[in-house]
Amino acid sequence: MDAVSVADALLPGVGVEVERVVLGGAEVRLVVRSPAGSAACPECGQRSSRVHCYYQRSLADRPVAGRRVLIDLRARRLVCSNDCCDRGTFAGQVPALTCRYARRTNALTSQLTDIALFLGGRPGTRLSRRMAIVTSKDSLLRLIRALPEPRPQPVPCLGVDEFAVRRGRTYATILIDMNTHRPVDVLADRAANTFAAWLRDHPEVRIVCRDRAGSFRDGACAGAPQARQVADAWHLLHNLAEAVERIVGRHRADLREPLTVPSEKDDVFAPPAIAYDTPGELDMHGRIRPLVARTRERHQQIHERIQRGDSLRAIARELRLSRGTVLRCARATEVEELLAAATQRPSTIDDYRIYLHHRWTEGCTNAAALTREIQQLGFGGTVNTVRRHLRPYRTGAIPTDAPLPHLTVRRVTNWIMRRPEPLTDTERKCLAELCGRSPALAATTDYARRLATMVRERRNEHLALEVWLADVRLDGQRELRTLASGIRRDRAAVCAALTTTLTSGAVEGNVTRIKLLKRQMYGRANFDLLRPRILLSP
Repeated sequence: MDAVSVADALLPGVGVEVERVVLGGAEVRLVVRSPAGSAACPECGQRSSRVHCYYQRSLADRPVAGRRVLIDLRARRLVCSNDCCDRGTFAGQVPALTCRYARRTNALTSQLTDIALFLGGRPGTRLSRRMAIVTSKDSLLRLIRALPEPRPQPVPCLGVDEFAVRRGRTYATILIDMNTHRPVDVLADRAANTFAAWLRDHPEVRIVCRDRAGSFRDGACAGAPQARQVADAWHLLHNLAEAVERIVGRHRADLREPLTVPSEKDDVFAPPAIAYDTPGELDMHGRIRPLVARTRERHQQIHERIQRGDSLRAIARELRLSRGTVLRCARATEVEELLAAATQRPSTIDDYRIYLHHRWTEGCTNAAALTREIQQLGFGGTVNTVRRHLRPYRTGAIPTDAPLPHLTVRRVTNWIMRRPEPLTDTERKCLAELCGRSPALAATTDYARRLATMVRERRNEHLALEVWLADVRLDGQRELRTLASGIRRDRAAVCAALTTTLTSGAVEGNVTRIKLLKRQMYGRANFDLLRPRILLSP
């Protein structure tokens, strides 16, 4: 293969003349020169062919066959022919190959830029080394920072959400084009005035899809009063589920009483099944568990100091407790509310107790075999957990019936929030018994299902929402009344969520992608580096 063929293969369409090719053990060196007779001055633009001098310029190019490619270019310095130009001489560039001060070809720079956008600094350096490209993480990060920002395009339908730059401390805002699902801008904070200022610069926005955060609502009202705001349906259901969970948590006492509904064998062969209570306030030797004793003591100490008039901050400092622990004990009027949460923690084997009971009564008493069976159903524990559960069975204390479920807050919340049709007969009967036992849970179930049905089915029933808000204001639990107050303040966006199919799913997907980019940079990227990666990464 001659030099011309090598040049066409390695430098297609560049327009240089190859004088010779030197093949080394780990590199390919090309000695080339530019055949152009003239070049344009970068200052005044006038072309000149008057040569001032020649000099050697070394460039790195994309590797080939696992070998580095180096280009020795015989470059020229020309004299500007414009007497009025302040620049006396200038270096002639090869348009498709070089740029000023570069030690790499344009093609290699573009390749390294893509690697930096995909992987970041250190991972990009490791990949480049395996591709026979010598570079450093700082060079890759400089390439990202040097990229121009994408040209702004009209965004008639905008999605907005926040993401954590440093969780719990610093947050930023991402803006998404809901038609292309691509980010259009990243704001340095989540303040309402910053979002409003961006909207004023983009008057073409007609729809704003957002969650129910107050800062985005206020920013959209101030910056784009002409835009229609649409609350996200998932966030609305999530807020409802949180309110229901808090209500169920306040009524844990009703969950501690055993149910009388018999468990059907057909309902337990396909987990997840009913969650059960772990051992209560006494251990296996009949002694009070240390956690129970410590909780009772803390509750008594905190309430004595509250009656004395001490502040929560002073109590936390005196007892050396966190303010959250003090606040949780202060809100619990009875210590049983705290003990129910402490002693009813789920176990990995809870969902398989009924299955193990039925298999034991059928004659299968081998713990290893039973472990393999429930592992096929989704059990993630070990054989020792199964052995500990079966220990009372081996001592002769075999119950005649399957264990009755002692329900958890999360399980009951799940039953209330799910559609009624997929519930099994056992789940449906257990929920009915709980509602019959507690009027508050019955009313909460009715209100939650009414709102969830409106959200899921996108019913265009403005009157139905108004009736729901009025009913909750009259006799709803305080958590539902708080949720209803928030919906009244955000009434227009919630009504839009009930009548359109627009959601913030594309925004949440981009937030998940941002988490991946942050992990690639070990969470230490400054905003000036994170922003171009978000906007330009494919």
